[in-house]
Amino acid sequence: MDEKNRVLNDSPGWEEICERCGRCCYEKYQYQGKIFYSDTPCEYLNTTTNHCQIYAQRSEINPGCVRLTPELVTSGVLPSDCPYVTRLSCVKNDE
Repeated sequence: MDEKNRVLNDSPGWEEICERCGRCCYEKYQYQGKIFYSDTPCEYLNTTTNHCQIYAQRSEINPGCVRLTPELVTSGVLPSDCPYVTRLSCVKNDE
């Protein structure tokens, strides 16, 4: 499987991209087309380890948790230095 397909379609490969910074687990607000991060993490984020305490069941326990997809990553809600953003940007530029 080439890099593009691994990144976009392979769930374990997709999960491996994460560097566990935890930034995607903080509340975000959109104002005048810009995304701003709050100082408020999800209640299930362990802020010491930056790991989700309910990761395997996050969708069931916390319906507000949004699963990262290539479409969401490219929508601009994550910081530009997020590994998902940089990896997808590289893959899309290779097309």
